[in-house]
Amino acid sequence: MPISNQTAESVALAVERLVTNTPRYNYFPRSVRLTEGASQPFLYDTVAANCLPAGFGEHNDSIGIARAIAGPARDESLPDPVIAPGTVNVFFSALNTAMSSPLQNDHLEVAWVNLATMQSGRAPMIQQRPNDYIVTLSNTMATGRGTVVFVVFGSVLDSTSRALPPCDFAPVVGVVQA
Repeated sequence: MPISNQTAESVALAVERLVTNTPRYNYFPRSVRLTEGASQPFLYDTVAANCLPAGFGEHNDSIGIARAIAGPARDESLPDPVIAPGTVNVFFSALNTAMSSPLQNDHLEVAWVNLATMQSGRAPMIQQRPNDYIVTLSNTMATGRGTVVFVVFGSVLDSTSRALPPCDFAPVVGVVQA
């Protein structure tokens, strides 16, 4: 996937947020219904520069929040609610975007490497949970047990965006105990 000018601008904004100690958003999607287990936040919030209609901040940016649920866990909002040991569900919420659609061509992906086994993989982030007000995409991966490093990267389309560009997010990293 090529890096666009918008992605480069998003990276610069994400780094600026880190350097200036911008507070993290306290957001957890309503579409995640954990009945067992806990979610683990990624290391920082990310940003997609200038991809929203006027009125969403100084640059009309979308903030991206990624979290992971390592098994054993149970999330009643997933088609298969059981997250088994050795599997991790990663989910990503793009704030201020409207709902995604399974027919929509979101290009958000997750790559991972298990530091204990050196296994790795890559998967698309998809609409697994019921639609919430904002785009929340996820995927459940068999990573094996151990410390797993994840990187979520790519773009999300706002279903109401019409002629607006996709929200190209700066990559966001998470370290999860699976």
